[in-house]
Amino acid sequence: MNTRSRSRRPVLAVAAAALTVALALAGCAAAPRGGADAIPTAAAAAGHVTPAPEAVRAPQVHGTLVDGTEVELASLWTSRPLVVQFTATWCTQCADGEPALRALADDYGDDLLVVHVALDEPADTIQKYLHDNDVVGPVIVDGTGSIWRDYAVAEPPVTALIDTAGGIVKMWPGGATGDDLRSALEKIVTR
Repeated sequence: MNTRSRSRRPVLAVAAAALTVALALAGCAAAPRGGADAIPTAAAAAGHVTPAPEAVRAPQVHGTLVDGTEVELASLWTSRPLVVQFTATWCTQCADGEPALRALADDYGDDLLVVHVALDEPADTIQKYLHDNDVVGPVIVDGTGSIWRDYAVAEPPVTALIDTAGGIVKMWPGGATGDDLRSALEKIVTR
């Protein structure tokens, strides 16, 4: 074997490794955040959730997730409460609230689902927002603004807590803090 062949081996190995990493990353990037894969398959633990008796009935809306999957909001609240965050990619206050929503989702696990309802914007703009802010949970794109109107949302952020009976426990115009949500959740989720 000549020295020229030996000197190419490390270069070829590095190039092969880089190509493998690039292909793996490209495969990961293909699935958009906020699609059907963000809906938990495990049910919340039975007996952990009590509907709020004073809750007002939530509008039962139909929407499309960022990956094109059709979803009924009512199908998501049947086994766990929902935190519904009305958001827009240009809303800095919405972005500022994402860490609290992520922490809440981590703390409650399968006993809670955070769902975002975003205004219709270009798919790449929405995906950039979801990635940059590490958004968790499914994201419904409100193409006509009808879901926002059904929930009387004038401007983002607005946060709604919906119990498993489909009742709006509370809504926070201007968005809820993590402490606001935890206080309200303590009344309906026992852990």
